[in-house]
Amino acid sequence: MSELQRLWLAVVHMLVRWRPRAWTALLLVAVPVACSSHLADDLMEVTEARHLQVVSASTGQVLLDEVQARLPSRVDSDPAAGLRHISFEISLDQYMTPSPAPAPGQRLPPGRALLFSQAIDGMDVYLNGVWVAGLPRTNVQARYRWNRPLVVPLAHRLLRQDGPNTVVVELSSQDGRTLLPPLYVGSVPAANLAFELTAFIGSSMANASNLLCLLAGLFLLGAGWVSREDGRAFALAGALTTVWAVMFSLVLTPYVPTAWQPMREWVQYVCLGAVAVLLTLFVFAFIGETMPRRARQALYAAALSVPLLYPLAGLTVRGWIAQYWLPMLMLFYVYATVRLARHAVRTRRRPAFLLLALSILTQVFALHDHNVVAQLFPLTVPCSGWTLAHLLTAPVLLSHLTMPLLLLVMAQGLLERMRSYVLRIRQSNDTLQATLAQRERELQVSYQRQREMENEAAAQSERDRIYRDLHDGIGSKLVTTLFSVRERELSPDQLEQRLLDALKDLRETISVTQPREVRPIQDILFAYASSLDEVLSSDQFSVEIDIAEGQELVLLGDEARALLRIVEETVANTVKYAGATRLRVSMQVDERNVLRLSVDDDGQGVMGDGQGLSQQSAPWQGRRGAQTSGRHVSTWDAREGLVASMQPPVGILSGGRGLAGMRERARQMGGRYRFVRTRHGAHTRVRLPLGPCDPTRREAADLAGLAAAADSSFAEVASVAAASSAAAVVPVAEAS
Repeated sequence: MSELQRLWLAVVHMLVRWRPRAWTALLLVAVPVACSSHLADDLMEVTEARHLQVVSASTGQVLLDEVQARLPSRVDSDPAAGLRHISFEISLDQYMTPSPAPAPGQRLPPGRALLFSQAIDGMDVYLNGVWVAGLPRTNVQARYRWNRPLVVPLAHRLLRQDGPNTVVVELSSQDGRTLLPPLYVGSVPAANLAFELTAFIGSSMANASNLLCLLAGLFLLGAGWVSREDGRAFALAGALTTVWAVMFSLVLTPYVPTAWQPMREWVQYVCLGAVAVLLTLFVFAFIGETMPRRARQALYAAALSVPLLYPLAGLTVRGWIAQYWLPMLMLFYVYATVRLARHAVRTRRRPAFLLLALSILTQVFALHDHNVVAQLFPLTVPCSGWTLAHLLTAPVLLSHLTMPLLLLVMAQGLLERMRSYVLRIRQSNDTLQATLAQRERELQVSYQRQREMENEAAAQSERDRIYRDLHDGIGSKLVTTLFSVRERELSPDQLEQRLLDALKDLRETISVTQPREVRPIQDILFAYASSLDEVLSSDQFSVEIDIAEGQELVLLGDEARALLRIVEETVANTVKYAGATRLRVSMQVDERNVLRLSVDDDGQGVMGDGQGLSQQSAPWQGRRGAQTSGRHVSTWDAREGLVASMQPPVGILSGGRGLAGMRERARQMGGRYRFVRTRHGAHTRVRLPLGPCDPTRREAADLAGLAAAADSSFAEVASVAAASSAAAVVPVAEAS
C-alpha cells in the first residue's frame, strides 16, 4: 500500500470516528485551498482605463473628465445631475499576443475575450469602433440592474495587426456613485469558465436561495405557530427568511420603471431594517435569553429611523444612509453574536456553535456586499490568473449564501428536538408497556378473584333460592298437611295428593329449569285458597277468599310463583304461631294498575323477624297430648283457638327466616312487603306495581291503604273473638 493510500485511509478513519471536529477541520482547510487554487491561469486583470468621462444626459455637461482611471473604482458625481453617461477606453495591445491574420474566406474563432465581472447598469462595448456586445442600459424611462457578468469575444477580423486596438465601454447610471467593475482579458475558455462560476454564485444560487428561503420561511412560521417550547425562535427564523427572500428579490430584479425606483429603494430599506431586527432577536430567542430593554429600544429606533426619514431626505442624506446605516445596524448583531458565543461556550451545544459560525459568516458577507456597493475599502487579490478569491473583489452579492445555512442550523435543531421527542416517546412506550403488563397481570388476578366471587355468589344465590322455595313452598304445605293430619281431617287420598304436590314442588325447586307459570294470578291464588279452605276449614277455623274479578293478570317470569310462596309462608306462620280462628286472603288491582295482596288473621301469637315463635309465647309449650289407642289426643282450649293443642315441639317447626325471605322476594319482583302485628291479629300486605307510577304517591297510598285495611280487619276480628270467648268448654270425652 502506497503512502498516499495510507494517508487517504487515515483521513477517512478520522472523518468517521470524530465527525464533528474532523469535518470542521476539513472545512477550515478546504475553503482556503479552494479559494487560492488557480482555476484560470490565462486571465489577466485590467487595472487602468483612459479618457474616463461622465456626461449629463439632459444638459450634455461634462461632469467628470479624467485622462487615466484605476479599475475597479467608484465614480462619484453630482447626485442632482440625474441620468448620466459614463465612458472609458481600454488599450488591449499589452494584453494581446501576435497572431496571423485570417485568409480571405477563412473562419477562425476568437482567441481572446474580455470578461466584465458584473455588468451592473448595463453597457455597450465597442472594439475599434465596432459594437461587439452589451446589455440594455439604464435610460430615462427605466432602470436596469444586471447582477451578472459579461463576456465579450474579440474577433480576429476586428483586431489590427499593427495596432492600436482599443475597447470603448459606455454605460449609464442614475446614481451619484457608479461602480466600474473588475475587467479581465484572457483566452475564451478561461473567460467563459470564470463567467459561469460568477454567474452561478451571483445569480443562479441567489435566485434558488430566495425561493428556498421563501418556502422555508413559511414552513418555519407554521412550525412556530404550532410549537410550544421553541415556537418563538422558529417564528423569528421564519419571518427572517421570508423578509430576506423579499429583500433579495427586489435587489435582483433587473428592470424597474424610473417612477417606481424611489418606492423600490424605500421597501428595500424597510426589509433591511426588519432583517436586522429579526436576526438579532432570533439569536436571543435561540439562546433562551431576553434582549435588554434599552438595547431593544435602541435597535427598534435605529431600524425605524431610515424608513421614516428616507421619503423626506435629500440626495446627500440618502447617500450617507447608503454608506453608513447598515454598519450601524450590524453593531446590534455583533452584540447578539457575543452573547451567543458566551452561551455556546457555557452549554457546549453543537447547534449553538454552528449558529455562532453562521453569524460570523453572515457579518463577513454582509460587510463584503456593503463594501462592494459603497467601495469603502478597495480589495485586491495579489496573484496572477483567476481564483474564487477574486469574487471577493467583484461586485457579487454573497449574503444570500448564509440563509440556507441558517435553515440547516434550524433543521438540525429541529431534528435534535424531534430525536429527543422520539426518545421520550420510546421511554414512555416502554413505561406504558411495562405498566400495561403489570395492569394486565393485576386484572388477570382480579378477574380470577371476581370469577370466584361471582361463582360463590351464584352458588349462594342458588342456595338462598332453594331455601326460600323449601321454606315458603314445601315447608308451608307440609305444615298445613301436618296439622290436617293431626286434626284427622284428611283422607288417605287427600294425604297422598298433598304429599305428591310437595314432592312435585321439591323436584321443581332442585331442577335447573323450572316450568314457567302461565295461569293468571287470580286462578293461582284462588286454587291455593280453595285447597287451603278444604284442608283447614272447620267450625273453629275459617278461611275467607276475596279475589277481585276483572281483567286476568299473567305475571312474567317467576313472579307468580314468588307471590304464591309469600302467601304460603304467611299461612304457615299463621297456622304455626298465631293461634288464629280466622284467615282471610284477598287480592285486587287498583285504579293505578297496582296489585295489592292482603293476608289477615285474628291470632294472638307473637311473630319474630322470621325466627319463629319465642319461648315465652309458644301456645303449645307445656301442653303435651296423651296417647290413647295409638292416636294423639289433645285437650281443647276454646280461648286459644283451633290448633292450641296440636302444635309440635318448637325445634321442628321454628328457626326459619320467613319475614326476611318474603321481603326479599317482594324486592326482587319490584314490589314492597309490609307486615303489621296488632293485638287484634297479624296483617300482611304485598304491593306490586304492574306499570310505572310516582314513587311518592305510591308509598303514601300504600300506607293509607294498609291503615284502612288494618282498621277494618280489627273490627271484624274483635267481633269474632268475642263470640269465641262465649263458647262453653268442651269435655275431653266429647272431644275424643
